[in-house]
Amino acid sequence: MEALVGAKIGCLFALLILTLGCGLIPICFKWFRIDATTGCRRQVLSLLGCISAGVFLGAGFMHMTAEALEGIESEIQKFIGQYRKGRKLLCCC
Repeated sequence: MEALVGAKIGCLFALLILTLGCGLIPICFKWFRIDATTGCRRQVLSLLGCISAGVFLGAGFMHMTAEALEGIESEIQKFIGQYRKGRKLLCCC
């Protein structure tokens, strides 16, 4: 069990270092600096920024939608149950 926890912690740190390393690589290259870009390069960097923002927004909305659907399904079932009870009361009277 301790070996499994150690492996998980090791993978966590490896993933952190890999993500930080890959995320910071563009800082080293002059091509990616906004102040040094002109014309076509600026448009490419702007497009890449828009794509990355879309990825983050899409992932966030997908995550929220899954949780919202779980809550909505239970609320719909409650509403249907209340509707059926109220309908039976109206029909019996």
